[in-house]
Amino acid sequence: MPKLNWPPRSPDLNPIENVWYMLKNKLNKQHPNPANLDKMFEAIVQEWHQLQEKDILALVDSMPKRIEAVIGAGSGHTC
Repeated sequence: MPKLNWPPRSPDLNPIENVWYMLKNKLNKQHPNPANLDKMFEAIVQEWHQLQEKDILALVDSMPKRIEAVIGAGSGHTC
């Protein structure tokens, strides 16, 4: 089996990084900001449950394109 020569933890190949980004954006729009750790946990869970399935599926569907981009970048990071 050929060895793949790209970063094993590349965010370019990990769709969950985009999910965290979406979640962070949603949390940053909350006003007022959560006042303590318990409120922050509640806000995270609430926003997590409001993520749209279509957005998650779009990230999964984008994987072939992401893989091609990483290969095209010589196994390096992509834009």
